[in-house]
Amino acid sequence: MSLTGYLSEYSLVEIFNFVQEGNKTGVLSIDSDRCLNRSVDNAYCISFQCGRIVSVTNGLKMSDRGLLEMMAQRQWLSLEQVTGLSVHASRLEQPLGTYLKSCNLLDTEQLKLLFNAQVTANICKLFGEDHHGRFQFDPQASLGYAEMTGISLMAQEVLLLGLRMLRDWSSFSAKLPAAESALQRVSATPPTLRLDTQESKVWKLSLGEMSLVQIADFLKLEIDRVQQIGFRLSAIGLVEEVVLSLSPPIVSTVILPPISTSFLSRLMGFLKKA
Repeated sequence: MSLTGYLSEYSLVEIFNFVQEGNKTGVLSIDSDRCLNRSVDNAYCISFQCGRIVSVTNGLKMSDRGLLEMMAQRQWLSLEQVTGLSVHASRLEQPLGTYLKSCNLLDTEQLKLLFNAQVTANICKLFGEDHHGRFQFDPQASLGYAEMTGISLMAQEVLLLGLRMLRDWSSFSAKLPAAESALQRVSATPPTLRLDTQESKVWKLSLGEMSLVQIADFLKLEIDRVQQIGFRLSAIGLVEEVVLSLSPPIVSTVILPPISTSFLSRLMGFLKKA
């Protein structure tokens, strides 16, 4: 059964997590309202296999030749090879990258470069845009081996890599955790995802006890940097933003020694004579 909705109702982070946690296989199509403007290429097709991203295509004229065109631009294949492969690529029963590697036409490092350019960079671009249109996840859609390098990554890992590459965070300004709030680990178990040094340090301090301002001061980082890291960790389900609980004010109590009855009697007598 396909899942369809509006990006105003479900965030991209929620959709990615849904696909990964359910080990879903299928194609996620994202058609922004801005696609009505033919000068803007912000339609995406993201192919998942068992919750892992295997390919991403972007643009109004998405076809099954995107990967071949990338190889041709890098001059890794001759024009004759590209022409021949374009005829047969749609009939492949394995990822194009895997096939080319078996033919000794591409090596592992080249496939990694292609995967980063095709998948990671496009995910970064995707999250850097404002989307208000529709999305559809179709579990019956053909994955399209012609656009696959043969490499795959967990959706959350690609999401993390894409957000790391993001340079302009202006579209996320309203979604970043507040500087006065705290971060709380979702699990005490160390994450299986490979965090960078700063992400790991922030995760270790995410105990719900320090505000992001305090974490930034402790780690000698800019507050906006810590907010961005907090957003990334939250996006991949490692932490959640919580309101920092304020300790009740400490009221000092002065304990007075007990007053004897005889003293009170003498005091009352003194006051009557005054």
